Amino acid sequence: MQRKLTVSQLNKYIGGVFEDERVLHNVVVCGEVFEYKKSGARSFITLKEGDCTLQAVSFSALAIEEGMSVEALGTVTFYAKTGRVSFIAESVTPTGEGRLYLEFLKLKERLKNEGLFENRPPLPEKISKIAVITSAQGAVLHDILSVVKTKNPLLDVCVCDVRVQGADSAPSIAEAIRNVNSLVNVDAIIIARGGGSAEDLKAYNTELVAREVWASRAPIISAVGHETDYTLCDLCASARAGTPSIAADMVCVPVLKKIARVRSLAKAIETAVMSKLDGIRNRIIYRAMSVMRHSEITVRQRADKIIELIKAMYGKLEYKQKNLNDKLSYLSAMMDKSSPFRVLAQGYAKITKDGKEVYSAKQLLAGDDISVRMVDGKINAKVV
Repeated sequence: MQRKLTVSQLNKYIGGVFEDERVLHNVVVCGEVFEYKKSGARSFITLKEGDCTLQAVSFSALAIEEGMSVEALGTVTFYAKTGRVSFIAESVTPTGEGRLYLEFLKLKERLKNEGLFENRPPLPEKISKIAVITSAQGAVLHDILSVVKTKNPLLDVCVCDVRVQGADSAPSIAEAIRNVNSLVNVDAIIIARGGGSAEDLKAYNTELVAREVWASRAPIISAVGHETDYTLCDLCASARAGTPSIAADMVCVPVLKKIARVRSLAKAIETAVMSKLDGIRNRIIYRAMSVMRHSEITVRQRADKIIELIKAMYGKLEYKQKNLNDKLSYLSAMMDKSSPFRVLAQGYAKITKDGKEVYSAKQLLAGDDISVRMVDGKINAKVV
């Protein structure tokens, strides 16, 4: 016989079952603090043991850190309004460092002793092409491309779509690093991922990814997680960026430096010319005043020459300033004209196969997987 219950009726019944089950009250749970966050007077804890996790909440101050082994005393509750099970911890007592955290520290120390955290190739002075290893569907890629489009539209960007979390994310990231180094000639690589929990960033703390980052021929900028998150990927990379946008800034710096240098030189020339004119003017005035004592005619003649000289000097200054402005205008026009984003904005697309650019239909066969890059994003397709 079937019984019909509303959601509230069923949840109320389940809540009663939890309240009546005495084994769920005043129970001590042993595990490792995998995540620990505070929000007002509440503390949210994720306890982990093996492959299992338990979400717990405490309403008191706790002296614990991620990686600690703890014993949590509390009660399992069922919140009928949301249908969620939670462990309300009355107290959490540290019992030592957790096994997972100790394993991470051992791996970190071993890699450090092998020299994987030092002697990485520096970022080159000239960067014209980069590879970005991240999820093609996330906001991270959009942030990076926005910075590049604004600050260095001439920069060629190769996007490598990978899984950034999950069981197969570490092999996916490691394979992308190997493929970029063997198939694509780039000046630098950005490995990027947005912020997340310790579990979300797990792939970037694996030995597999750490060793591939260290072995990369092209220098790598690691932009993983928030600014406060440090991973093995960060330690093995050539440089670390607090956010993906900062990483994009780092690869755009060389071109910005060149433009700034041209402007600085123009300003220096202008200052030097003006200083020279001021010196000449002061000397001429001094000499003119001396001559005035002897001959008004001579003074008038020299005054005319002074005026002509000053006009000539200002003419030269204006000519040099015009040349510098013309050079800056030409540089800006060339950058805009050569921008790959401008070409894509006209309806064209950039096609790559296995990380290499495709210039002719003859390079493709039916069934080939290709990536099509357009002005507002990237899609994957199959040739038919």
